[in-house]
Amino acid sequence: MERRIDEERVRVEAEYLRVLKSSVEFERRVRDRWRRKCRAKNERIANLEAHVAELERRLGERARQENAPEPESRERGVGTSPRA
Repeated sequence: MERRIDEERVRVEAEYLRVLKSSVEFERRVRDRWRRKCRAKNERIANLEAHVAELERRLGERARQENAPEPESRERGVGTSPRA
């Protein structure tokens, strides 16, 4: 009788270890997948932020060019007529 109990205990322990190992592997896969997705998301965010910064820089350059006086106006001064 005790032999059967020991055999059952060994079988249950082996099954427990197998299930535990499977569970740990599953959790590892879930964490690894989550990390990959987070890295991809962060990379996408960084790319979008860089693109927005570039667009803002170009928009600022365009605004400065549109607000800058014409080259002739700068040479003769603001408010003077071309023939004066």
